[in-house]
Amino acid sequence: MLYEETLEKLKKEAKSPQSSPGHKKVLAKLHSLKVGAFKPAHQDAVDEPSGVETEDNVIIDEIPGSTTLWEVTARPVNSADYYQFTTFAMALNEIQPHMLKELCPTDSRLRPDIRKLEQGDQDGAATEKSRLEEKQRESRKTRKHKKEIEWTPRWFYFGTNPYSGQEDWLYKGGYWDRNYSEIEDIF
Repeated sequence: MLYEETLEKLKKEAKSPQSSPGHKKVLAKLHSLKVGAFKPAHQDAVDEPSGVETEDNVIIDEIPGSTTLWEVTARPVNSADYYQFTTFAMALNEIQPHMLKELCPTDSRLRPDIRKLEQGDQDGAATEKSRLEEKQRESRKTRKHKKEIEWTPRWFYFGTNPYSGQEDWLYKGGYWDRNYSEIEDIF
């Protein structure tokens, strides 16, 4: 409640168009507020006072009567080596041995260039990426010379989205049947 009152007070003080200096001052104030319940865990290590002082010298430390629904987990020690990813983000591309028999051969987690990049081999990743791009170009040329039926996506078609009314790629079905026959080797 205290946070909302402070926010309303700052809005009333501004009373100016969005591009005015007064509005920018309000935005700067709002961005400077750090409410304890929303403070990311990795900021705890920073030497800052636990509360934020406002113009009225009121220290906002926690919203009274609030319940913390979620807290940020501290980033791993090696996070800086992995684009500041969280542990969750680092694990998204991992493949467990039991998954290999279930994954589609075109699953992006199987990309060799990404694997090399994740292992810290930037030169190898660049080489792999160039190889894959060349392989794609060659495949396109081969299809063009064979004058095959125009290539179409296997699991999607272009049509009108029933929810938005916009043209969109829509799922045709069949992916979860795990029938990966006649899939081109793209990696």
